[in-house]
Amino acid sequence: MRNIKNLILITSGILLYQGNSWATEFEECPTQAFIIQTPSSAPKAYSVELSTGSYVESSADMGTTKSYNGVGFNYHDNYIYGWDYQSATLGKTGSDYQINPLSVTKDADAAAAGNFFVGDIAIDENVWYGYKKNKGLFTIPLDDPNNYTMTLVSGSKANASYNITDFAFHPTDGYIYAVSNGSNGNLLQIDPVTAASTNLGTVLVSSGSNFTFGAQFFDLNGTLYISNNSDGKIYRVDMSGAEPSGELFAYGPSSSSNDGARCALADIPVGDSVDFGDAPDSYKTLMSSNGARHSIIDDFYLGSGVDNESSGYPTPLSDDSSDGNDDEDGVSFPTGFELGESAVILVTATGSGGYLNAWFDWNGNGVFDDDERAISGQALSPGSNTVNLDVPTWGKAGQTWARFRYSSLADIGPTGGVGDGEVEDYPVTVTEAQVTINYYPSSSGYTSVAYEDLYPDQEDYDMNDVIFNLRLIEYIKSGQVIRVEFEAKLAAMGAAYHNGFAIQLHDIAMGNIKENAIEWSIDEVAQSTSPLESGQTNAVLIFTQDLWDHISLATGCNYLRTEAGCGTTYRTTWKMRVPFENAVAVEDMPEFPYDPFIFATPGTDHGLAAKNVVGELPGRKLEIHLKNKAPTDKFSTAYFGAREDRSDPASGQYFLNENGMSWALEIPETWQHPAERQRLDVTYPEFLDFAADSTGDTNKNWYQNANSQLIFQD
Repeated sequence: MRNIKNLILITSGILLYQGNSWATEFEECPTQAFIIQTPSSAPKAYSVELSTGSYVESSADMGTTKSYNGVGFNYHDNYIYGWDYQSATLGKTGSDYQINPLSVTKDADAAAAGNFFVGDIAIDENVWYGYKKNKGLFTIPLDDPNNYTMTLVSGSKANASYNITDFAFHPTDGYIYAVSNGSNGNLLQIDPVTAASTNLGTVLVSSGSNFTFGAQFFDLNGTLYISNNSDGKIYRVDMSGAEPSGELFAYGPSSSSNDGARCALADIPVGDSVDFGDAPDSYKTLMSSNGARHSIIDDFYLGSGVDNESSGYPTPLSDDSSDGNDDEDGVSFPTGFELGESAVILVTATGSGGYLNAWFDWNGNGVFDDDERAISGQALSPGSNTVNLDVPTWGKAGQTWARFRYSSLADIGPTGGVGDGEVEDYPVTVTEAQVTINYYPSSSGYTSVAYEDLYPDQEDYDMNDVIFNLRLIEYIKSGQVIRVEFEAKLAAMGAAYHNGFAIQLHDIAMGNIKENAIEWSIDEVAQSTSPLESGQTNAVLIFTQDLWDHISLATGCNYLRTEAGCGTTYRTTWKMRVPFENAVAVEDMPEFPYDPFIFATPGTDHGLAAKNVVGELPGRKLEIHLKNKAPTDKFSTAYFGAREDRSDPASGQYFLNENGMSWALEIPETWQHPAERQRLDVTYPEFLDFAADSTGDTNKNWYQNANSQLIFQD
């Protein structure tokens, strides 16, 4: 029990009788933060969604003409309490946002302390705590409405030396925390028993004006949120590690007089109408990464529309195929991005009073660095806008990402929440000067390659054992290809056997690959091993030795996207950048789609038929290529003519049966494949005549005419 000294009968405020009818309490532990500001003489109340910083004015008149500060949300009764400057006492506020002054008996120290602007309510006790520099820490128990008593915490005056403008109780550990004001924001841990503070380190450093953190509050997970008065920026302080750190989290309302309250036992939910980006999460896209996000308001966005999400959709869902609603339509690139040259961007804005900010990952390191802000606070007019920018000479050629943010705020960063507008992320390609790009099948589309892995038998012939979506890219300078890039997405896998995946470049010598300059990634994670397979005449790039290493299945599913109820929007994604030692003439490059193939994972079973042909587990001896594509040096020619195979290398025929049906197909679009155990030639009846015609002229569009009952549906 605290030692209370020198209690004197000093009352302040309006005497309230026991039968006073209070306004309705707030809902139990609401998720929004409450900001109380006094822009002129009268305080106003705002409700703030911390996830984006969006806010609405809850009350323009709180029933007083002076400040209301030191506020805290009371978890015990769902009211807000704070210091009412007009009555020089504690006030109580319900859902009508009216301040009701309380009759408080003060001890001598409390009576001499004056007004308070630092305060909060404890979690483990129903007590308001107020702090004033050089005066001490004070308490007012709130259990008895007929006996509010304010006393100085014993010994706290000697410890009351820190410069803060608000503090907040941690949801679980019993301590008070605050970030100090000034050029450096230091995180303080305050003992409510003595007011003694421990400096846990600097969490924020100002690059301009001094910080004044007038509103501070916690969430359920013990993360501290602080609002800077002068600009309304909301910072998030992560206290989970040995060294706490802060980052800009959202943009909220600004005011010279600012205080906040929030239920510390509430989480920070994402609102119902929030737009996120979809670049890889290394650029901070997900909510958990403090990704770029905007509250959606009517008629204020880029392009023709905007969709709401609960979090970001990082690649490989970056093409918006996950929900069928492609809202990345506000920015287009009529010119390319050549190093050291100017580029033109066309931006369509809906709504007026908006500003565009944009970042390009020019150096390709997977983050938006401080010097990669390409467009800064560009005012946009409703409709079409032309924006010019310069591509730096120090950039890196290749594929990268750009982020565009449209908001009523002119100065925002590449991450964090904003109360209006939209974020759009785009993959872009940066080239050397005078380099052109050749995409297959297009810059935005994919071709599909599908495999039946029971070779040299046909068996169920459902052609869904492995399906990849591919995009191939050639970089051309003066008629010579200087490098190629591959983008591959695993679209389906209906195989129990273990298969690897690779691409062979016919007539491109293995020695003509600049092996030490190859860059490749799996799901945006850079790989350190070389994908160039040794012991080959032609260049062979191995994407994986075992596709089973790259999938996870839902409960009850045996395969990936071939069985009913086993769909997913997720796609494991590979990217590979392969430069040549010596440029290759365009006419000497292999035909698209080159030669993508699967092979038996070494050391794994691939069925008795495959094993009997070579007398052992086949491993790299078994490859399955597109029709009439020659295998690599690793392939065992014992498979030619075995069982159902009718290959004839002398006539250039490979991997086909007596009816011209192959074990691998290219379909020049994102294909709807047969469901598990549904034969290809039954699902697509026109395929048989297509396969039988060696010219390929019969039923060229066989893949567009399916028995819809037999195809796989997500």
